[in-house]
Amino acid sequence: MSKRPMNPKTKKKLFIGIGAGVLLLLLILFLLFMNWDKIATGGTPTLTIETPQKISKSETEEFTLDVTISSFGDAIYPAASMSIAFDPSRLEFIGIEEGNVFIRNDEGEIPQKLPEWSCNPEQSNKSGKINIMYLDTTGGKNAFSKELLGTDDNVVLRLKFRLRGSVRSGDICDLIFDDAVFAASDETESLAMTTETLKVRNGKIVVGE
Repeated sequence: MSKRPMNPKTKKKLFIGIGAGVLLLLLILFLLFMNWDKIATGGTPTLTIETPQKISKSETEEFTLDVTISSFGDAIYPAASMSIAFDPSRLEFIGIEEGNVFIRNDEGEIPQKLPEWSCNPEQSNKSGKINIMYLDTTGGKNAFSKELLGTDDNVVLRLKFRLRGSVRSGDICDLIFDDAVFAASDETESLAMTTETLKVRNGKIVVGE
């Protein structure tokens, strides 16, 4: 018994339905991709070393890597520190440049200012570990808070490096958080790697031709 041919209108509706389903699936995948970082971290404040494009092994100029923060909690954070491991045989750490995340300035006419981070590049290149610290000696008048965060492009600070002559094409130089914390006066409100109230995303430098 031969099958009856499908009605052209029915066939058209079927194709339209399939097409709409595919478009919906693509839209869901796109939204998941765009928000993957938030999904992966569950909305937890996340400190990230932004990974650059490949850097040529013949590059002799200094370059910077952004360290960004996704959000803060409801507390204020009068102290912050981070420790980042790197390979000093392939990278030379030059120092820190300012970002665009402000701290409060309750003692001044302008309500915000940039934090003054401290670190020791010479010691960092000896140990292979960059120890960075900010301490608000006023106890909270010059603290980090979520009210001063922008909607995006929240650069806490920038790490300045230079490639050493030892690098080869194809080398991958990892930058790994050993520790990171934004400390609140109430320890239970602090953001820290150790308590998983602060997530981190490590970075890497890929050396090209």
